[in-house]
Amino acid sequence: MSTPTPAELRAHATELEQRVPPAHAGPRTDDERMWLEKAAALRAEADQEEEREWERTGLIPCSDCGTVVRTKTLETLPAHNCTARQRARRQRESAARTTEK
Repeated sequence: MSTPTPAELRAHATELEQRVPPAHAGPRTDDERMWLEKAAALRAEADQEEEREWERTGLIPCSDCGTVVRTKTLETLPAHNCTARQRARRQRESAARTTEK
């Protein structure tokens, strides 16, 4: 079995978090607390895997737009039209919702 990618780990964490009702819904059950703890652990594992991948390849995805860029440090990313990519993604999503209706 292959190691899950950071994106797969984060997707699984999101699935677990979606099982838990909002905090104002009342006290958490043991299962709900367990799901939230597991989700936090999966997100931490994803971050660690992403850093290991960066150490091997020098590539890391932008957390805002998803574009994979090459960088020498994890402090800043090189210019990659992030704002324009996010705007284009929002426009595509909006157009897709409009055509579905």
